[in-house]
Amino acid sequence: MSAITVREKFAYGMGDFASSLVFQTVSTFLMFFYTDVYGLSAAVVGTLLFTARTADAVWDVFLGAMIDRTRTRWGQCRPYLLFGAPLLGLCAIATFTVPDGDTQFKLCYAYASYILLMMAYSVVNIPYGALPALMTDDARARTRLASWRMFCAFSCAIVVNTSMIKLVDYFGDGDQPLGYQSTVMVMAVAGTLLFWLCFAGTRERIWPMVQPMQVRRDFRTLVAGRAWWMMALIGTCMFTAVAITNGSAMYYFRYVVGDTARAAPYFLCVGLGNLTGILISSHLTRRFCKRKVMLLASLGAAVLYASFYFVDPSHPWALNLLGYAITVISGISLPIVFSMVADTADDAELRSGRRMVGLTASTIGFAIKLGLGLGGAVTGIILTLVGYHANAVQSPQTIEGLKLIMSAVPAIGKLVVCAIVAFYPLGQKKLDEIQPLLRQARAAGA
Repeated sequence: MSAITVREKFAYGMGDFASSLVFQTVSTFLMFFYTDVYGLSAAVVGTLLFTARTADAVWDVFLGAMIDRTRTRWGQCRPYLLFGAPLLGLCAIATFTVPDGDTQFKLCYAYASYILLMMAYSVVNIPYGALPALMTDDARARTRLASWRMFCAFSCAIVVNTSMIKLVDYFGDGDQPLGYQSTVMVMAVAGTLLFWLCFAGTRERIWPMVQPMQVRRDFRTLVAGRAWWMMALIGTCMFTAVAITNGSAMYYFRYVVGDTARAAPYFLCVGLGNLTGILISSHLTRRFCKRKVMLLASLGAAVLYASFYFVDPSHPWALNLLGYAITVISGISLPIVFSMVADTADDAELRSGRRMVGLTASTIGFAIKLGLGLGGAVTGIILTLVGYHANAVQSPQTIEGLKLIMSAVPAIGKLVVCAIVAFYPLGQKKLDEIQPLLRQARAAGA
């Protein structure tokens, strides 16, 4: 099997740069957009985010099964990037559009547009996540691909988080709804072009045998393995914490710090921290078992998140430095998580003799969506409980709640992740045993 070139790794990474143009905009700015621009209450938005992100569970499983049965001249996963990218861009624009109408109509529109966005996101992101399992069967090479993916994703996060408010002001010129819509239009076009670059620059080397459609049987096989359950729980808990911290940041800087302009330097430090962590992760996983690396990184991130509560918000250098430190440690875990999805698919194939990369990616992708939905719901609930009111002076109780959302809540999430990782069964020794057995089985079935 030919090695993956740097050019191909770059093309693959550009796919997550494109994906993050949507993901980062939604995770950092959508809740703030809905409450302070669109005009919905925090409780309503929390319910919306949770409902929309879990409503397409059946769609994700069906899509994963379809990917496993897709056979085209472009491969199994890559065609979805080609045809799904424009659809994702259109849905993103619709989500950040404020329609004319009464509150009830706007609420229905928000539900419809956001659910469609989540479905379109699945169309490109599930096959994108499954693609490394078809590019190589080397577990370490997959981890390096995941590092490229995460490096590009957080490079995009820096671009989005540091430029979003400036672009909204530039395009809107005082009209925030127009500013958000125009900014997302630019990102949608850029994202489509980058997904097409990913499609053109990658290659699928593993061609699974044609399999009959047996979704129920495949799903039962998948969930019978402990690795799948651990991965689903890790994805849910980790991205619950991500959604809470990302979704709360704009509120924290507007109402606790008192200046949204100071969010951009903080986001820059956070993005640079993630990039540093990803680079460190690549070196650590070459020398040590990635399960152990992730366990220690999650524990360290929990300690640093808890310390965020005690930082004086009037000292920007302290906020920025701690934000950088937190994301250096958190960033170590991210490439590991996404490489573990392909490892989980290998475990299921060894047990069943059937290749289920699409179904594995879609079901774990749903767990991640569930985490993002839970994070949005938890944020909305806490904002409501502490008495948050949009575009108003906040009470001391509300300020205290915003500080806890940015510190104690994600710290607890990281501790839960740490406990789950301890029980994940696919360490490096086990993976080294699995790969020769899979190669023999594939050769026998070819």
